[in-house]
Amino acid sequence: MRIAASAFLLVLAAASPATAAPSTAGRLEFDVTRNGQPFGRHVVQVRGSDGRFSVESRADLRANVGPLTIFRYEHACTETWEGDRLAGLACSTLRDGRRTRVTARRVGDALIVSGAGNETSFGLGALPTSWWTKPPTNLDHMIDAETGARMPISVARVGRETLNIGGQSVQADRIRVRGTLTVDLWYDASGRWVGCEFSARGQRIQYRLTTPLAAAPA
Repeated sequence: MRIAASAFLLVLAAASPATAAPSTAGRLEFDVTRNGQPFGRHVVQVRGSDGRFSVESRADLRANVGPLTIFRYEHACTETWEGDRLAGLACSTLRDGRRTRVTARRVGDALIVSGAGNETSFGLGALPTSWWTKPPTNLDHMIDAETGARMPISVARVGRETLNIGGQSVQADRIRVRGTLTVDLWYDASGRWVGCEFSARGQRIQYRLTTPLAAAPA
């Protein structure tokens, strides 16, 4: 399910658009389906207050044929936020039997991201591909949370749609992020992540929020 550009050598620091830091703690849990069939789950937990937050994301996706697992994806990532900026990152991904790790640390006015044997320097407004925070439409790159590489993207607002979440009708903005893959993301009026959909390897992947919307971080 990777949405990634290839890793490359050290890139000079570049300014990134300002992004919104967490403002409230909370928890999101999504059931994930592949072509309408159960595929796993994705959980985001935000903890903290007073401008200092930690964000833990965990995805566990599997495709089976009978007792045989034919695809396995595990991703765990912890973000550290200080004020309105991402200050640190530690991610581990198991995909198709291969383990990758990404770390990031703040050095002066840059965020130094290490992964796949390379270091890349990002501006302090950089966002990782954890999706729980709404990407602004002027964003042109993100931190690939699987490789640590700079991922060129474009972001567009598709429009406002009505989603059914736990029997409740919720108005949400549909955002389309085009990178190596195209990902559609939904965020409610408070900026809470409420949906996701994309296609990979000819498979349609959909996220359905199962936790109460009131419990979601903003």
